[in-house]
Amino acid sequence: MGPSRTSRAPTWESTYCEFFHARQRGFMRTSYAILGSWAAAEDATQTTFTQLYVHWPRIRSETRDAYARRVLVNTCLAAARSRRRELVVDEVPDRAADPAPYDERLDLIAALRSLPVRDRAVLALRFLDDLPVAAVADALRLPEGTVKSQTARALERLHALLASPQETHHDHR
Repeated sequence: MGPSRTSRAPTWESTYCEFFHARQRGFMRTSYAILGSWAAAEDATQTTFTQLYVHWPRIRSETRDAYARRVLVNTCLAAARSRRRELVVDEVPDRAADPAPYDERLDLIAALRSLPVRDRAVLALRFLDDLPVAAVADALRLPEGTVKSQTARALERLHALLASPQETHHDHR
């Protein structure tokens, strides 16, 4: 009988685990902002960290954050494309929803969900993750000028969604 082999973790695994623990919550938050569902956000985050684990030894330490963010965004965009026609909700309703009256405020989450996925990605990276334009451009593989214009348009759309029901409500008083 040959010598016994003991299974040991790779030497880089502790660095990966530290990275995972430091970024998991932020990645979940970003995924949720892009996808609008906690279940989808969990799937995208898990897929991202799985891909990072597989490639970890080849990822340069100085580019890990940018690389990880790019993987996360690409995973979220792919998930959004694959479920474009599918409406995902956290709970199954007991009955059909009644149309919302105009006097109810449209909350931020509902407004974000109604934006196109690219708008949600830009806003999540710029304002939830507090990234500079250059980092968002790198994550989305876009020129910085495009990130600026997409951010401005997404904010205009979001403002219109949040302001219009409130303005309508104030006009009726």
